Amino acid sequence: MYAQRSLVGRAPEQATIGGLLDRAADGGAALVIRGAPGVGKSALLEWAATTAGEKFRLLRAAGSVTEFGLPYAALHQVMRPVLGHRNRLTPKYRLALDVAFGRTSGAPPEASTVAMAALDLLAEAAADRPILLLADDAQWMDVASQQTLAFLARRVTADRIVLLATHRDTEPGLLLDAAVPAVDIAPLDARSAAELLDGAAGALDPGVRALVLDAARGNPLALLELPRAAGLYAGANTGRIALTARLENSFLARTGELDASTTTVLEVAALSDADDVAEIVAAAAFLAPDAPPSLDPAVSAGLIVVDGASVRFRHPLIRSAVLQRLGPDRRRACHAALARALSGQPERSVWHRAGAALRPDAALAAELEQHADQAIRRGAQAFAVRALERAAQLSAERGDRQARTYRAAALAYTVGQPENGERLRRHHRDLIDAGHDELRHEWLNELADSDHGGEQRIHTLLGHAERATAIGDHTLATDFLRAAALRCWNLSPGRPVGKQVIAVAERLGVTDIATRAQLLAYGSPFDSDGTVRALIAQVPPAGRDAATTYRLAHAAACAGASDVSVGLLTEAADRIRSEGHLHTLGRTLSLLAWSALRRGSWSHAVAAAEESTRLCAETRQPFWEAASLVAHAMVAAFRGDFTDAGNLVAAADRLNPRRFATIDAVAMLARAAIASGQGRYEQAFTCLAQLHDPAGSAYHPAHALWSLAGLAEAAVACGREDVARTLIARLPAEVRATTSPTGRMNLAFAEAVLTDSFGTAMAADMTMWPYERHRLYFAYGMSLRRGRRVRESRDHLRTARDGFDRLGAHPLADRARTELRAAGERSDSPVTDVWDSLSPQEIQIASMVARGMTNRDIAKSLFISHRTVGSHLYRMFPKLGITSRGELQRMAAEHER
Repeated sequence: MYAQRSLVGRAPEQATIGGLLDRAADGGAALVIRGAPGVGKSALLEWAATTAGEKFRLLRAAGSVTEFGLPYAALHQVMRPVLGHRNRLTPKYRLALDVAFGRTSGAPPEASTVAMAALDLLAEAAADRPILLLADDAQWMDVASQQTLAFLARRVTADRIVLLATHRDTEPGLLLDAAVPAVDIAPLDARSAAELLDGAAGALDPGVRALVLDAARGNPLALLELPRAAGLYAGANTGRIALTARLENSFLARTGELDASTTTVLEVAALSDADDVAEIVAAAAFLAPDAPPSLDPAVSAGLIVVDGASVRFRHPLIRSAVLQRLGPDRRRACHAALARALSGQPERSVWHRAGAALRPDAALAAELEQHADQAIRRGAQAFAVRALERAAQLSAERGDRQARTYRAAALAYTVGQPENGERLRRHHRDLIDAGHDELRHEWLNELADSDHGGEQRIHTLLGHAERATAIGDHTLATDFLRAAALRCWNLSPGRPVGKQVIAVAERLGVTDIATRAQLLAYGSPFDSDGTVRALIAQVPPAGRDAATTYRLAHAAACAGASDVSVGLLTEAADRIRSEGHLHTLGRTLSLLAWSALRRGSWSHAVAAAEESTRLCAETRQPFWEAASLVAHAMVAAFRGDFTDAGNLVAAADRLNPRRFATIDAVAMLARAAIASGQGRYEQAFTCLAQLHDPAGSAYHPAHALWSLAGLAEAAVACGREDVARTLIARLPAEVRATTSPTGRMNLAFAEAVLTDSFGTAMAADMTMWPYERHRLYFAYGMSLRRGRRVRESRDHLRTARDGFDRLGAHPLADRARTELRAAGERSDSPVTDVWDSLSPQEIQIASMVARGMTNRDIAKSLFISHRTVGSHLYRMFPKLGITSRGELQRMAAEHER
């Protein structure tokens, strides 16, 4: 009755949800219903469940305000009815779910592997009958389940799955993501509020009716609940008490009418991490052995609902009201009773024993740490943070407390919980002594602020590395060295401190090849190309794991060796995909996008950038998300999609409030590409010149070196040649003397354009840089035509035009045609390539089809369901005018060249 009445005035939301259900036969959808407590979110879920009827298989779970719970507990609640379909999964996915749900032991699955297993299982079950998945109060679900539901919500569009989640508007949560559609539920308007109140309590005194309407402020739960206790508020100033508190007081008044045994059951249920009636009654019996627990009075009072073997509060505010009334002693007693009732389930009982603990307990703390390790083994690292923190609080010895707090803080930063990391880092600071503890705290400081700090911070990190080596912690020493070197790269490559980092590493005897390559590339990128290439050659593919491949690839990219980095990054991405490390995959694809961009593989650059943007948003890595957006913007600008390019740069800028120099630098490159493509050469030159200004936020000598070709072109076009020559002359000596092929190419290009002397540049091998190669042909062709060597100019302009057409560089291709016409040669418009009509993800899928991968293999690699892959292929065939997978393989292979 409550749910039905609460739907007054909710026709628009019902229409939205009804539309999703109607379309479920053709594809899925997700929607987060967000609003204040009592506004009717849960009522909409109940309406959806009723509307779906027998047409849908109903799966549901609810979050709990209690602070306890197992990792993946809510996900298990959802998946339990369809676990019978597990035999349809691959062994890897079947094992991932079994380990995550504690059904078996095994290697810890990545969170993404568990999420993919859940997606595959739901997709298989949905093949038989569409699925309606309801997640109520998602903000209170365990973190591992929230992560999985957010993963599903982004990927169900091609499957017959409708995911509806409710979320409090004042609470943080992983489902509140720009990629997941959401609707905000507002309070009822005055007319609907009056209609609801009169329908529920039409006999109210007019004065009390006005009081309730004023107090409820359109909240449906308040309109239904407050009339029961209207006398409590007669004559009160309704504006002084928060609505949630007023509702809790109302519920407390009703619980006060219950007998002691029923109240005990409610108290235990409020603290329980499960909804099992037998467990709750058994625990209540330990507290009141002489009074058999009874649920019926609470059911009659409308406080709880009992459905078979489960019990739930009719509204979370009722649970909150019960918890509010519990004093510390009573709360501990309820936890102790639950622990006794769960004695055969140590993973759950340990939390209640921890809740009942009044003083430090070394054995219990050790058990909680083991619980954290078990959570890590189940792929629930985020959950382990809480277990380690509670273990630290219960530790009897200061050293144990310090070590567990350190583990919790470091893990919090690693899994993307910076707020928890900050709080734990402050606690750790109060526990440390000098020596090793102090050094480990310095590493937490670096995790907290690894992207800022001047040159002095680099020297400090080097000192930490030397101290860590002296006490035998070589892993920590290497971490400090890498952090120092990366700061050199982000601060401004080429400063002398970079060479000092390398010297310290040599003195400390760093032997790991990947680490040495990184330190060289970050600390001294302008003269490390040859050494980095040699180090990479020392590690054959068979001897490289995913982490080593990524580190070598990053080193190659920073050294400007894009010919090497493309292959290594592609290899690293494949390895990381198979292992399910979405966090690292997002970074790898961002680097791959930039390397592919520089190699002229623009379709692959966009595909990598688009996927990286999604993954980095999902794993909360704003720096890398911004870098990927800018890479995408660069290609859009080169292709002439200037509006899209501008929007992408603006989005990247919003992700960079702390003004990372690297992001500011590449954003300037994109803005220059947009301006140059539109013929605004003065603005393009101004943007690129900012990369040379040590006082500016975009100062970055490496990107300045790699963009000299564009700087020179813009300078000639707007008459700023003298300024450009001065900027090049002022480059640090190390930069101008670079041994990097990419750097030497840009210097030669700029020299040719600025001096109108193309002999040396034209004789160089520019195969590695197709875009710059054809820009050089174009610049030389224009120079020849304007020097009245028209016949000679045509060959170069024609080569440039054809190269730009192949790349898809439409603005420059149009300019080359204009120059050819001025040279007396007609130039037809290019034939549109239907391949360009594909989306970035479709290009990825086509590329994987060309490699002989099945739909299921492609789905695993792209972290989508195999039905989503099939849906993409279904749309791609008519776009491309083909009818078979073999034809797609041939087309994709041609565009791979």
